[in-house]
Amino acid sequence: MGVVDLARDLGVSTATVSRALNGSTAVRPELAERIRAYAESRGYVANRLARALSANTSRAFVGFVIPYVDTPAYSAVAAECARLLSTDGTQMILTVTGNDPEQELRQLRELVASRIAGLVISPTTGVLDETRRLLGGLPVVELHRASGIEAPGVFSDDEQVMVESVLHLAALGHTSIGYLGTPEELSNGAVRLRGIRRGMVLAGLDPERMETRLVEPTKENGYAAAESLLTTGITALVVGGGSLSVGTAQAVWADGRRVPEDLSLVVYGDPQWFALANPPLTTIQVDYAGLARRAAELLIEGLDARHSGAAGPSPGAHLVAPRLLPAGSTAPPQN
Repeated sequence: MGVVDLARDLGVSTATVSRALNGSTAVRPELAERIRAYAESRGYVANRLARALSANTSRAFVGFVIPYVDTPAYSAVAAECARLLSTDGTQMILTVTGNDPEQELRQLRELVASRIAGLVISPTTGVLDETRRLLGGLPVVELHRASGIEAPGVFSDDEQVMVESVLHLAALGHTSIGYLGTPEELSNGAVRLRGIRRGMVLAGLDPERMETRLVEPTKENGYAAAESLLTTGITALVVGGGSLSVGTAQAVWADGRRVPEDLSLVVYGDPQWFALANPPLTTIQVDYAGLARRAAELLIEGLDARHSGAAGPSPGAHLVAPRLLPAGSTAPPQN
């Protein structure tokens, strides 16, 4: 079945069908949804994917699908992945979903129509079942977040470093420790929270009494959540996310809190300016280059396997270790 068949069955033009399937806003939303639903029911999207893969004898293009681009967790990894893949003769097409599952699906459809050979993806919080089905037909490597598909994934090994962050603060004498992180619906958010809670238990503190805020990872959310936490009487704060860390640092300084005299602060992600703060911030340093290198290696391995008919890389987590870098923003509580 092709576009002409769909247009005939639905009583619309082939141009309308093509625009609807490619996410164009020129088609009325209710009509576009009817066209997409009918196409899916007739197997059109899956067939188009199969034709694209069979026609793609080269590896000219791969996709790189991420929710945000304004944080090193994604921008630094994207830049390094693009460099590494280009040495293999492959160009990377970057798309940014804004953490919107519908936008993610539209972009994935467009990438499939562009005959990508495979992709790296950091899935949205509420990834759709149709997205998972499309991903199942491609060599895929997940990055930072897991969506539950059978694919290799590259993740920062954050659970242990979160344990170390809490134990570091507890060893300084802090018993009122707060945590600001990402939702448990995100796989990396769940991992980090698990590490925080395990650290509290190992430090002899009650994780159920810990002041905790779990929000979507944006700078604005980090600022607002940090403002809320600063009213609770905590003497130390661990932040589990790069954009959240930037917003938190801004909120702490805007509030006039002295670091570390009034608040000990552990931030995540190691943006370069963290080291320029006064005092330098205690940081969970993430190996973004290592994450990019491993993701590119796994994708190239998957592309090679697809081309040769061999088995691709095994599904599951490939972990890259971060490290805790104590600096001037953590000290014994003074009050």
